[in-house]
Amino acid sequence: MTQQSPSPAAHPLDRASTILYHDGCRLCLDIARTLAAAMPGLYVVDLGMHPDLACQAAARGVIELPSLVIGSKVLPVAPHSDLAHVGAGA
Repeated sequence: MTQQSPSPAAHPLDRASTILYHDGCRLCLDIARTLAAAMPGLYVVDLGMHPDLACQAAARGVIELPSLVIGSKVLPVAPHSDLAHVGAGA
């Protein structure tokens, strides 16, 4: 029996209500560590390592990185990079 890859709709990111999108720079990694320690359940997405998820970030309203998405609200956190920098064709 072969195991099939989960469909994109089954990605845990689709169910996450609190997400930090960042570009993987040193500042972003520090912010990610700090927020992850303070916010259990935070889903952290390094778009530098996973640029294929940039379209999902754009669909959620992310324009600048890093940004914290809580429900439908986008909160830029020390923004210093545009989402387009990681290849989002928004």
